[in-house]
Amino acid sequence: MDNEELLAKLRELEMAAAQKSVPLWVKIAVAVLVIALMSAAAVAGYHWLKHEQAVVLNQQQIQQAAELAKALDISKSQAQKLTAELAAAKNRDPDIRYVVQAPTIEKAAEQVRKDIDAGKSPANKIPADKTVVTPNQTEQKVDVYRITLDKARWGVSGLALAGGSDSVEFGAGVAYHNKDWSASAGVTTRSRVFVMGTKYF
Repeated sequence: MDNEELLAKLRELEMAAAQKSVPLWVKIAVAVLVIALMSAAAVAGYHWLKHEQAVVLNQQQIQQAAELAKALDISKSQAQKLTAELAAAKNRDPDIRYVVQAPTIEKAAEQVRKDIDAGKSPANKIPADKTVVTPNQTEQKVDVYRITLDKARWGVSGLALAGGSDSVEFGAGVAYHNKDWSASAGVTTRSRVFVMGTKYF
């Protein structure tokens, strides 16, 4: 067999494979469906991560790193830094003040926690990873600490479909890093790359 016969045989096999391959519109439909599902998962994940439950701790517990680490589910080094920050925060004026009516300070702290968890509290305007609610008996008030941690969280998922005689590849993906979501899709041919869209949440 010479080179020309071999090339003719390869072209014949390529044509047969192209006729049996999945149509282009099916590939596009699958890519769009996958992007829609990943976007829905990204939005659901965003809302799940966004609503962190508030924790009620007393004045002694917020001064102990081990108690903070256990209650907030953070590392001991983060808890030690947080203990120092909470001690310094007592000397600062609050960012928000509001009144809650309750018969005792403990019940007021529980009411504030419920309001924060439900998203009804003015404290929810301040973005945070964790929230600590502390009844302050000596001053007859409830302290709310909104805490943002330096904690890198990330994840990436994606899909690529390839095949056919036209050598077109479709790709889609969702990524999360440090509270930033992104979704993207693209098409690649032999010589060019086309990005269909990237969305940051």
